[in-house]
Amino acid sequence: MNQPLNGRTSIIAISMMLLLSASFLAQTTTQVEPSYNVSLQLVIGSNDAQTRGDLPAELNNVSRQLKSSFAFTNYRLASTFLGRISNTGNFEYKSTSNIFGQESSGVTQSFIEWSAINFRSMPNAAGQTGFQTQSFRFGARVPVLIAERKDEVGKVQPVYNYEQIGLNISKVGLSQNTPTLIGTLNLPGTSGTIFLVMTVRSAD
Repeated sequence: MNQPLNGRTSIIAISMMLLLSASFLAQTTTQVEPSYNVSLQLVIGSNDAQTRGDLPAELNNVSRQLKSSFAFTNYRLASTFLGRISNTGNFEYKSTSNIFGQESSGVTQSFIEWSAINFRSMPNAAGQTGFQTQSFRFGARVPVLIAERKDEVGKVQPVYNYEQIGLNISKVGLSQNTPTLIGTLNLPGTSGTIFLVMTVRSAD
């Protein structure tokens, strides 16, 4: 009467050993996903001669694209944000930035947040390495000068109000090592525009 039970026990034990062996092999053959450096650059286009600046050489192609489509006399790089992300990963960033090019102070800082969700490496139509993020979001709270008033000693103080601006895009495609214009936003309280430029490079 004990023989069938022992047989079933042996079968169960062998099955468990096979499952453990398969799990071990899967763990030992799994490789670390490749990593990439993602940069988001904020380029400001305006007609303000007092804040003129030159774009870096790496943005020459973007500069030509902007000048052919927009009539601004001045383009400058306001901020550069960097992040490292692995294939199929997510990246979320929150901080402050002085995008107006003025002297840094608490009242002129903009609050910035941006994210790239479900970032993936995949071949493009030409068979080269390309990238796609399922969702890209950029948001900012920007100070807008609405008035001026005198303080207790008669000094004129600016009064700012913060305006919310943002951009949401589904499925953004990018080429490797190529700065790509992915969106524009009007700057509240000015005639200027923010241009969002993203670049992906291998980190390995």
